[in-house]
Amino acid sequence: MWKASLAQGHGGSEIAEHPIPRVSLVSVTFNAAGFVGPFCAAVARLRHPGLEIIVVDNASRDGTATEVRRLLPQAMVIESDRNLGFAGGSNLGASRASGDVLFFLNPDALPPPGAVAQLCGPVACRPEIGAAGCKLVYPDGRLQSAGGMIGPNAHCAHRGHGDADHGQYDEGAIVDYVPGAALAIRRTLFAEVGGFYAGYFPGFYEDAELCVRLRERGYEVHYFPTPRIIHLEGASMSAASAYWMQRNRLLFLARVGQPRRRGALVREVRWLYGTYLGPLGRALLGGHPWRLHAEWRRVRPVLAGTVAAVLRVPGAVREARRSRSAATNHRDGASADSAGNVTDERGRARPR
Repeated sequence: MWKASLAQGHGGSEIAEHPIPRVSLVSVTFNAAGFVGPFCAAVARLRHPGLEIIVVDNASRDGTATEVRRLLPQAMVIESDRNLGFAGGSNLGASRASGDVLFFLNPDALPPPGAVAQLCGPVACRPEIGAAGCKLVYPDGRLQSAGGMIGPNAHCAHRGHGDADHGQYDEGAIVDYVPGAALAIRRTLFAEVGGFYAGYFPGFYEDAELCVRLRERGYEVHYFPTPRIIHLEGASMSAASAYWMQRNRLLFLARVGQPRRRGALVREVRWLYGTYLGPLGRALLGGHPWRLHAEWRRVRPVLAGTVAAVLRVPGAVREARRSRSAATNHRDGASADSAGNVTDERGRARPR
């Protein structure tokens, strides 16, 4: 039997025993042959009975799939014939998983041996938890994320980002979202909410939207201080991140309905001017060619991302409406108990 007292580091209280949860670790790779070695070594050292390891390779051209098979022979390697991005690749891996809990983990992350039980145990036995994440740190020990908060106009921020880790985030917390670099969720719940939205290609904001959808359904998103996972952030994303971040942030705004909130457009214009257009204009009027060139290089991907988002918004909003309609139909079709409560994905009563 697995004791849920593994969660003592998340609060200290002893709770009842539960069966060991079956866990499927899902990772998505793309041209990762040069840095996937430490990840494979760390995953091979994970201590969890029956751990299922699934690696989805997004049509890499550098032999990543071959390298993973060599370094991690126990893994199920799925080779996609095209690049599905993080969300699409994760959905593909989840569709092949058999575990009770899905543990999404980036291929540039280095989990400690006990990471699976520490993160996935509470998710398996606490029905109020929709998704959970943990402390992510840079290789030098600085904090990368202690859970995320979604600010005005979907400008997301990781708690503690860049700070020295002095234990200031060693208490669990309910947060707005947790990063997909290390995220645990029950497999049935992941399927119930439709998985990650694959339109956030190649990455950024698919984890935030998933967590928003869970919170809309009454679940909590939890940050746990353990495990402490080293994440080599940046190794698995390209230099075009400013373009994708802007595009996907605006898609997120459209899909979750934030543009209808009063003042959203005004805030967006002020942010664009203060962060990008104002410095560009001052460089132009000041007659500084080198500064103008630098500011234009900085603003160009953001403007391109804005245009791309505007073109994509109508389709993305229609998809979001269909997804919400399907989720509503799923809820309405669920069985109800004598008190009129609809049961959740584990058969537990949840208020309508």
